Amino acid sequence: MRLSKLIAERGVASRREADQLVREGVVTVNGATIEQPGHDVDPQRDHVKVRGRRLPEPMPHVTLALHKPAGCLTTREDPEDRPTVFDLIEGTRYHKRVEPVGRLDFGTEGLLLLTSDGDLANRLTHPRYHVPKTYRAKITGTLTDKKLALLRKGVPLDDGRTLPAMVRVREARERNTWLELTVREGRNRLVRRMVDFVGHKVLKLKRTSFGGIRLADLPRGEFRVLSSQEVKQLREMADGGGAEAFERALARQRAPRPKKPRRGQRGRSRGGRRRT
Repeated sequence: MRLSKLIAERGVASRREADQLVREGVVTVNGATIEQPGHDVDPQRDHVKVRGRRLPEPMPHVTLALHKPAGCLTTREDPEDRPTVFDLIEGTRYHKRVEPVGRLDFGTEGLLLLTSDGDLANRLTHPRYHVPKTYRAKITGTLTDKKLALLRKGVPLDDGRTLPAMVRVREARERNTWLELTVREGRNRLVRRMVDFVGHKVLKLKRTSFGGIRLADLPRGEFRVLSSQEVKQLREMADGGGAEAFERALARQRAPRPKKPRRGQRGRSRGGRRRT
């Protein structure tokens, strides 16, 4: 693996800080100074030291569920000094170990996963695995049935048509509508662009679940460590474990609803007599 990645995984520094340490010439591999962060090393065979000290032994991977507030960046540092998700875990033992699993927009709040397990992060975000993510969105206006069907079927965006999605109207008002959307893609600003395409604007957006892990009542700005069972669930999702359930849900969404009885027919038996 990359030298800087190994240093970061052992908790010595963040990935960016590890890159800088290597470039500064304070890292040696088998006694030789290495100044290329991308230098390949074998953790089982190579002896890596930072400023003359051996790397710590490997620590078990950890995965966090964080309630990201709106107005917070999913990055480690910001040139404009805006708040980041790492400010929320600063001072904890996880601060330099974990990296975000994908991103949430600056104005979007909700569930963000952070992990030290690079393989898990890759599988959860790679397009081929289609791990479901659920959002609640407040949008302008009221959706017509035609627009709702279009969102469910998939809309053509500039980077390709979206996959079929689960879309439910949770609350419809005169001036705005609350939707619940479950998508299986990780494209940039996907939900916002889908809603824009059908002629509406997203006013508020919140991710409520990722790969079956729910935000639930986790307070805004707080985090919790996922259990081993929850991490196993994420791996199963990444291996396609949730695909069949999602397809069944899509089928139920597409199935026609039973027609309501006409006025005057309620309460009548098959023989035509009114029940008493």
